[in-house]
Amino acid sequence: MSEFAARPTVRWIAIGAAVVNLEIHAVLALDHGREMPYIGVLFVLGAVLLGVVVAGLSSRRDRRRTVAWIGGCIINAGESVLFVLSRTVGLPGDYRETWAQTPEDLLGLASLLAEVMFIACAALSLTRNPATNVAERPSSRFAWHDRTAPLP
Repeated sequence: MSEFAARPTVRWIAIGAAVVNLEIHAVLALDHGREMPYIGVLFVLGAVLLGVVVAGLSSRRDRRRTVAWIGGCIINAGESVLFVLSRTVGLPGDYRETWAQTPEDLLGLASLLAEVMFIACAALSLTRNPATNVAERPSSRFAWHDRTAPLP
């Protein structure tokens, strides 16, 4: 077993959140691309990268899943920051959106929720499992800490 906690339910919730976020970005990419081309490119790039994250989280290899968790956190955090900036100070090219006046804005808020869910799932999944702590393994050299172990 890996050094990270095996939490398949949390992983599947994160995969679902990433897929929802991917679909929202894919659907909105064309509309945003018409308004400001670089925003459309960022939406497509975000959707593609989230697809890579979903593939990584679906892998059976711990290293790929760990890289996917970390990469997914970076992508989701970046998308969240850009979402908030686009509604507060604006993005380059005087690009500014509203918070909740159009259906696209509501999709943006749903995307923000999915991003926060993914980051929360990653935080849960990447925490160490106490059972893998070397000091708590019965066969470790620190077994003398275990009061139930027979004396030599």
